[in-house]
Amino acid sequence: MQKASNKTPTVFDVADLAGVSRGTVDRVLYGRGRVSHETREKVLSAISTLNYIPNSHASQLASRKEYLFCCLIPEYSKGEYWEYMNTGFLEAAKDFSSYSLKLEIYYYNQNDVASFVENSRKILESSPSGVIMNAVFRDEVSLFAHKLEEKGIPYAFVDNKIDELDYILYHGVDPYKSGALGAYLLTARNEVKDILMVRLKRDSRHKADPNRPRRHGFTDYVEDHFPQCRIHTIFIDPEDSEGTMHEMEAFARKNPDVHHIVMTNSRVFLLVDYLKKHPDPQRIVVGFDDLDKNLDAVRDGLVDCLVTRHISQQSYSSLTSFAEFVILGRKPRHRNHFVHMDILTKMNFDNY
Repeated sequence: MQKASNKTPTVFDVADLAGVSRGTVDRVLYGRGRVSHETREKVLSAISTLNYIPNSHASQLASRKEYLFCCLIPEYSKGEYWEYMNTGFLEAAKDFSSYSLKLEIYYYNQNDVASFVENSRKILESSPSGVIMNAVFRDEVSLFAHKLEEKGIPYAFVDNKIDELDYILYHGVDPYKSGALGAYLLTARNEVKDILMVRLKRDSRHKADPNRPRRHGFTDYVEDHFPQCRIHTIFIDPEDSEGTMHEMEAFARKNPDVHHIVMTNSRVFLLVDYLKKHPDPQRIVVGFDDLDKNLDAVRDGLVDCLVTRHISQQSYSSLTSFAEFVILGRKPRHRNHFVHMDILTKMNFDNY
């Protein structure tokens, strides 16, 4: 039996109890779109159980005003991490359409600071109701955030954040802890003396470093538990597969006894060609994020495990929670919404 509570139930409570999305609840409440009979009954039952009463005033207010939300995220190619994030934003905007939410997504080049600055300028000119972004260029993101604050425009972070800024909410993993988890998985089997960390070459001015907190979590764990372990670092160009092969082979020739490899970004799949060409029964490889190409590498036994989460769910939840705050004035339960970290291996990823 549902326990009584003094807390006023929200549409998200109904969605959680019914096991559906917030948008599905909205479609049942306002008769928009198609919903199966079975799903409709689940939603109605949850509404009855929680004694949920729709906020008609908020709905009427939303119907009279259009709310422009802008997302500022990196450009991506098909199958890359930010494609999944982009999908989550689009799905959230669709489910929130009854509140006259309009979504505009701006894409910047992670290797070009000027691209971020130009897109942030365009967003400021559009005077949005709210902005969601990630934090790749620390100085430029901070400057953009301060300009938003001057204009009274609320903003949120997704995927990574800058703690010192006055953001409304953050959705994503705890990056530091995810890095530490990756280090634990890489070193759990035996004493480790050397680790190869493969990083990406980014902007020429070396301002883009979105994985710094995760990397620090990784290195701190290694230093605490294996103080004699050396972490070697090489940089590869994500657009140059031949160069990657050359860099990896050159390192292996000089360091034949290094069998532990990690990439703290989402592109461990970039090492697949090298791993196939140079099999090593002692090798352990850890990556992050369940991109299809990364999953293929796990399936083929080239990558041992991935630290991940349902990628599109964090962007979906980010926009819906942020819109609830901006449009309906509902303060988030927590400022930092750290999503659950999952560990995928060849043993369990089929059902993920």
